[in-house]
Amino acid sequence: MKVFNILIVEDEPNIADFHSTFFHRTPRLSPVGIARNIKEARSMIAILKPDLVIMDNYLPDGKGIDLMKELSRKENPPNVIFVTAASDMETVRNAIRAGAFDYLLKPISYDRLSDSIERFLKYMGTLESRELVSQRHVDQMLNFQANFDESRNNLPTGIDELTLNKIRDAFFDETVTHTADSLLEVTDISKTTARRYLDYCAMSGYLQAEINHGKIGRPERRYRKKTIG
Repeated sequence: MKVFNILIVEDEPNIADFHSTFFHRTPRLSPVGIARNIKEARSMIAILKPDLVIMDNYLPDGKGIDLMKELSRKENPPNVIFVTAASDMETVRNAIRAGAFDYLLKPISYDRLSDSIERFLKYMGTLESRELVSQRHVDQMLNFQANFDESRNNLPTGIDELTLNKIRDAFFDETVTHTADSLLEVTDISKTTARRYLDYCAMSGYLQAEINHGKIGRPERRYRKKTIG
């Protein structure tokens, strides 16, 4: 069976590494590189010609959505799955108009990403299976791009959507910071649970952790919403 090359465009090293490990373990996908910025991504796409690009939006030298618009004007552009913290409707609309295969919000659920990859593989298989198609086959290809089971639990084991939303609400802007202890004052979760969700949000790129060296006791890990820019 055909193996599809995949390029990761992500400037956060830990997230890029998680993506790379995930795709190395996914059958029929071959990660061919990691681009840390728009310039690298543009060059690697031209040289490597990946079948699929996992695209972050906020990069050091520009926005992924602008690169995607640029790619959409070229012949045979790669498929793009957006994995980004950009939750504004304008970016979503622009990504859809530019032909995004899927759009995933950080913090990422790898179950949700697996679902997207499964649909991508089915979509590519359908494209290569016949020269003449019926309306049913056209509908099927469009469904691979648009449909997913929203009733499915797409979060990792130990992370539920209700609690995750409580954590997100506590970090309503970039000026708010919390430790696992202070988070107990604004939520009704335990300290152990708070730590688990804070670590998950940091790993997924929604929060950033800072070490605060106080005068007394051990260093304190304080979290804030990651600045988007």
